[in-house]
Amino acid sequence: MKTTFKYKLYILKGTLEYVLMELLDKYPDVKILEQVPDEILFEYTDSDISIFRNLYSPIGIENERGIRLDLSKRDWRKEYVSAGINPSLAFVMCMLADLRESDIVYDPFCGSSVLGITCLKYFNIKRVICSDISSTAINKSKENFISANIDESRYMIFKSDIKDVHLNKRNIDLIVSNLPFGIRVGNHSENVLIYINLEKVADRLLRSKGRLILLTQEKKLLRDVFKKDKWRVKSMLRVDEGGLLPEVFKISRVK
Repeated sequence: MKTTFKYKLYILKGTLEYVLMELLDKYPDVKILEQVPDEILFEYTDSDISIFRNLYSPIGIENERGIRLDLSKRDWRKEYVSAGINPSLAFVMCMLADLRESDIVYDPFCGSSVLGITCLKYFNIKRVICSDISSTAINKSKENFISANIDESRYMIFKSDIKDVHLNKRNIDLIVSNLPFGIRVGNHSENVLIYINLEKVADRLLRSKGRLILLTQEKKLLRDVFKKDKWRVKSMLRVDEGGLLPEVFKISRVK
């Protein structure tokens, strides 16, 4: 009988399905012992905890000797912004987006571009376009792209308010973004105009089968803006993130 070793994965509440999917895809021989909303206990035949560094959806892993690795840390993430997305959640959003290598992805609220870099580095899509109203965010994005060693031909970064975005019509496959919550940054009144303009941008830029994957705490506002006669809005998961309960929505055109 082979010797097995126990491990515990720490996960963001709400992401269990996607963490299991990644774990079993990369390590099909693991034996799941127990799963709860924020932890997965499993057995595996390798005692080297470092092999699990290629798991990007959990936030951490611990072996039976109490040695723990932070799996949400990204070596290329040198710069941070306020209210930036957890890299593990960014990976889950990209899984949910069902990305293809031919896709062009746009993030109009890119922050330090954790989502955009995740799309390119781990899902090998064609190209990412990132914009943000903040010059500081744009500069930090550029530093992170350089740190991630991504060729400049595969991404574009520019400063813009969402209402002033000018890109080619019907040239975007997905909009993937961590939207303003109006809590740590901004407020609800500002978000109303921001979300209205986002809907206009999505309608103008997305291809006919294009879709949006959006993280937000402004759930009612999002549903109100993306009206049922034009858009199909579906909540895919709710995440417990630092006491907040934002949801990830998948939005596509009504055919």
